[in-house]
Parts: sequence; C-alpha cells; structure tokens
Amino acid sequence: MKRYFGFTLALALASGMALAQPRVVINEFAYDDTGTDNLEFIELYNADTVPVDISGWVVDCGDQLPGDNNADFTIPTGTVLQPGQYYVIGTADLNTRCGGCVNLTINPGSGGIIENDNEWIALIIPGNPRVVVDAVVYEANRSALSGWVPADIIPQLGGGLWGNYQSLEAGTTTDDAFLTIGRWRDGLDTNVNGRDFGHMRPSPGASNNLPALQARQCLNFDDYSVGDRPSEFTGSYREPRVIDPTQADNSATTAFNPNTISASPQGGNAMMVRDWAGGGNVAVSNFVYEGNAGYDLYVYINPDTSEFTAGQVETWMIGIGGSESVHNHPLLLETSSSGSANGMTGIGWVFRRSVAATSNPAHPTEVKLRLVDAGKGGDSRVSGSNNTWNIYGEIDLTGASAGWYRLRLEVANGAVKGYFYGDPNNPTVICGTTAMGWVGGFYIGYRETLGNIPQRINPVRIDNACFYVPVEGDVDGNGCVDDADLLSVLFAFGASECSPADVNGDGIVDDADLLTVLFNFGSGC
Repeated sequence: MKRYFGFTLALALASGMALAQPRVVINEFAYDDTGTDNLEFIELYNADTVPVDISGWVVDCGDQLPGDNNADFTIPTGTVLQPGQYYVIGTADLNTRCGGCVNLTINPGSGGIIENDNEWIALIIPGNPRVVVDAVVYEANRSALSGWVPADIIPQLGGGLWGNYQSLEAGTTTDDAFLTIGRWRDGLDTNVNGRDFGHMRPSPGASNNLPALQARQCLNFDDYSVGDRPSEFTGSYREPRVIDPTQADNSATTAFNPNTISASPQGGNAMMVRDWAGGGNVAVSNFVYEGNAGYDLYVYINPDTSEFTAGQVETWMIGIGGSESVHNHPLLLETSSSGSANGMTGIGWVFRRSVAATSNPAHPTEVKLRLVDAGKGGDSRVSGSNNTWNIYGEIDLTGASAGWYRLRLEVANGAVKGYFYGDPNNPTVICGTTAMGWVGGFYIGYRETLGNIPQRINPVRIDNACFYVPVEGDVDGNGCVDDADLLSVLFAFGASECSPADVNGDGIVDDADLLTVLFNFGSGC
C-alpha cells in the first residue's frame, strides 16, 4: 500500500517512536516586485521519496519578536504532495502569468503575503512543541538574527540570505526583468541559505534546475545585434545588452553604452551590464557550475578618478559559485557603523575606484582589484561582526592605463587561482583555497554613485568570454592538456610561491603536478 508521511507521523507520535523529518522545503520565492507586489509567491517542494500530507501545515512569515503581525498561510485539508511535486502560494496575477501554477491564492501587497524588509519564512507543523520543517531568512544584514528570529528557526538558516533587494520584478521601464530566489537544485538543503539559494529566472510550479555547465562555452557577441539581450543571462533592473564599444548611446530610451571606448581585442560587439537610470544592476547566468568552475574574459577597466568628487565610488564584481542581488557596494576595508548590504556569494574579482569622503575617514581613495571569497554571504566590512569575506589578495591599479584587460578565475578541487593580465604575457596570479561541493552560477554586478554622468562612469563591459569546468592538468586554461602545460610545469619546477603550474594547489610545483599533467595529457584536446 502507499505510505503517506502524515499517517506515519501520527503513528509515531502515538507510540513515542523517533521519526525522520519530512523533506519538504521552501524551494523558491519572490518578495519584492514593483508597484502592488502582485507577483509575489512562495513555492514548496517535496524532496522526499514518499507522498507527504501537508494538511494543516503553516507557512509562517514574520519579522519581529514579540508581536509579529505578518500574514501566515495554512495549507488546506486534503493536500498531499507527491514526490517531486510543487505547491505554490501566490497571487492571481502570478497564476495568470505562469499559466495556472498557483495552488493557494493570496492577496497582493503587504497585507497579503511577505514584506520587503528583513523577514523569515518558515514551514511549520503545528503542535506542542511545533516542528520547524524548513526556514529561510532574507535581508539578514539589517540586524542580528537573535533579536528578531524565533530560536527554533535559526538552526535552519546558516546565517540567512545577506543583502538588500533580493528579488525584483519590474515593468517596462526596467525591461520587465524578474529575478526570484530559488534553490540551485530542487530540494537542495544544507541548512545554509546563502549556499542553497541563488538568483534566477522565475519558475513557480516547475523545476529550478538550471543546466550544469559541462563543455567549454565561449560567447561571441557578434552573433547578436546591438541592443539585443544575450539569452545566456538574466538581469535585475535591466537585462544585459549587446553594445558596440566604439559607439556611445545616451538616448533617453536606450542609453546602452554611456561613452566611447576602444574596441576589444576580439573586435566587434561586447556585452554591458548597467542600469542606465543609475544605481546598481546585476546579470546572472542561465547555467550553473557544480563544484569546479572557471571563466576567462576581457573586461574594460578605467582607473581614472580625476572627475570624482569626495565620497563617490564605482564598483563591480565578476564571480562564480554563487549569485548577487542588485549589487550594493561591497565595503571591504571600510569600518563604517552601518553594515554592508552587498548580497554576493561565492568567489569573484571585485573592482573599486573611489575618492575618500571627508565625513568618513574609513572610506578610502583607491583604484584596486581584489580577489575575494564571499562564501555564503555576509558583511564585507573588516569590522563587521558577520564578516565572512576572505580577501585572497589585491592589485593596485592606480596610474594604470584605461583599456581592455584579460581576467581569469578558476576554482578546482578547493584550490582558487585568479589571473590578471596587466602584462599579456606575464599575469599577476593570486591563489587561495575554498570550501568544496557548492553549486552556483556566474554573475556580474555593477553600481555607481557618480550621478550617472556618462563621462565619469565605466559600467562592466566584457568580451571574448569563456566559461568552463577546469580540466585537470590544464595550466594555461585553454581547455587542452598539451605540450604548453607540460613545459609550464617543467620551467616552474620547484617554485613554492603562487604559480599557475602548481596544478594541485599544494603550494609547490613538484612531481605531483608533473604527473598530473602527464596522466591527463591530451584531455580536452
């Protein structure tokens, strides 16, 4: 006969026997869209191998203790989730947009579903004591969890989701972009929100599972026309756009490329990430990495700050193994009293050019590129009590020439290597180590406080971008283990500093690295 979790739970409670918790999770949600918040939703998913009766379970939403007055939702009697089945709590407008995916209809706006500031969402089996089946917290940067989140929910969070404006739906003024927060894989639950969830295109009532990158993928933006939205990415306020770098576009309706720059080494078109109304913007990939990851691309860097005024700053991040929201500035070395609201997770290159604010001596004047590991997300300030960022190293670009620079990043078996080709033939290499086993995407974030003045800003513009899973023994990152890789190891043999030829990342180029190249010789070619 069929085995239902609800019956098994009742039997267990009656007999006093121990019982494994049902594997039903909060799988995807959207909490902040423009206007009347008419597309908000919460999706549940049965990750178990048996049907689960969720009748009477409560989706508990809240943001304060005591006296929480946010809306909660009770699942109707007779609701049984089959293995792999979804259950969506959402608005009528969402139901129209998704073609009938909503199971429980709620009213839009702050009176109907989840609010837009820091909040928890918990899936509860009522009782005394109650059972917390799953939980997530967003905008955890606003205050310490212990001050406003119920104690029995906190073990499910791993610190929650850090950063403001974690999801967004917008109208015609913002390309109708719609980013939701979903688990990288349906049912993936390590009880660390920042590792389990990422930003992606909405899929209420359907699978979150983006395709895993396997074969090397290189983008030629010449395959698109200027103004196109590359299908490989999804944006937040604005979708990324294809531009001609040598042609400025500051019209009222497009404003894709704010200023003329030199053609990229590949020539032709490039891709830009920017909200041309000003502020921040993000593009996330429509594929994911599973563990090992790499990218190799050209990005235009302008180190000039001569037209900046006190307190002005521009930052961007190009990362892997995580995601971003709308790219609030990473504060990094600042010691300001207010916490960072940057939502970056995973590993990436962070560029910052800024002029010190007279009212904040901790706000530096600098033009630097840093390789950082934001991990599960957290306060990027060195003084932050929730600082989880690890800065592997930095490169001072003060006085460097504006132009296109090759940027490369690889994560393989826990070893991190970042390459900046200030000298095309002799890159600066920064090494480190990181946690293994994560799932996450590729992303680009950009923000400026320069008044959106075309001659000042330098939004992220990339070209000749390749995304790949590193091939073991491939020193130069071209996807093929060949003579060049063998020679790189031989010429660097014995080196103990950070080196591309240190294939296994143990801090020395030795026999183990040579054998790795030899055993994998010809792979990927």
